[in-house]
Amino acid sequence: MLPENINFGFRSVSTMLIAAIVGFVCWCFVLWFEAKKDGFNVLKFFDLIFSSVFLAGTVFYLLLKLVNWYVIFRPYNPILRLDRELLFGFIILVLSIVPIFFYTKKWKWSAFRILDIYSLGFSIILMFLSAGKFLVFGQKEYLVLLLLLLTLYFFVFRYRGYRLMSGMIFSFFLIFLALVEFVLFRKPGYLIFCPILVTIGMINLYLRGKKTMSKTLVPDNFVAKIKQRLIKKERSLDKTQQQLIREDPYLQQGRDTDNSEVMDEVTEDTGKTITDARMGILKKIRIQVKRALAAIKLGKYGVCEVCGKPIDRARLVAYPEATTCIDCATDISQAEEVKEEE
Repeated sequence: MLPENINFGFRSVSTMLIAAIVGFVCWCFVLWFEAKKDGFNVLKFFDLIFSSVFLAGTVFYLLLKLVNWYVIFRPYNPILRLDRELLFGFIILVLSIVPIFFYTKKWKWSAFRILDIYSLGFSIILMFLSAGKFLVFGQKEYLVLLLLLLTLYFFVFRYRGYRLMSGMIFSFFLIFLALVEFVLFRKPGYLIFCPILVTIGMINLYLRGKKTMSKTLVPDNFVAKIKQRLIKKERSLDKTQQQLIREDPYLQQGRDTDNSEVMDEVTEDTGKTITDARMGILKKIRIQVKRALAAIKLGKYGVCEVCGKPIDRARLVAYPEATTCIDCATDISQAEEVKEEE
């Protein structure tokens, strides 16, 4: 177990504060990583993160001052009956997502995708706080929460953008928090906050479904033809992958026992490099094909997964696995080029 305070020279720092700071740093990293992966403009996204932190931090500070004032001058105020961790956590969660609706409207982004990204970030913070609570105070319920969060995170990380429609992760995360609070903790005020979290999650699901139903997507006969092309392409990619595996110089029979010449080894290494490069390109194409098939299954094929705008029909005909419009695809490509140059 860890001590409640850790000494750094002549200064003692709370272990939970360290866990919170590390969790916050990881929260920022997850938001940056997921936003970059989804094709959002990173610089603009950092403006969103800063606004979330500033708004939530300012209100948290003012609320903390208010609660301390109530403790001294209004000790019987109803707000003091609520668990402070639950109250402050709820306030931070709600206020940090408020700027999302302003910036998504300003930049024409998908609010549902950003809410999903924020959910992944919040789960990381809760992991560090839960680990700190367990290691410092030995509370086993926080170990259970940590394991549940890890399971939820890796499940979402694996299927986000493939089988889960944007916006669903945020709703599942809120409902998950409400269930965990109701089953494991039941702190003072949980009967107030749990229904609110569930209600927000259900409203988000309703709005997500309503938006999907209201979009005018490509005709069904066009989608059916695209689906057949994608299925054929997926099968062709599978065959190509198996062929590349068979041609891999490092996987040839007898390679470990043969005494090859230097030139043979150079040729072999060159062939391996080419095979790996082709395999990397192949995997990227397969992932994109799966994303397009998942979009068809979810009924949102033909809508850009970044900005939510319709994808040009000509682009879909020429590149059926496209899940982003040409503008967002260009932004992603430019971001990857900058990364390669760095």
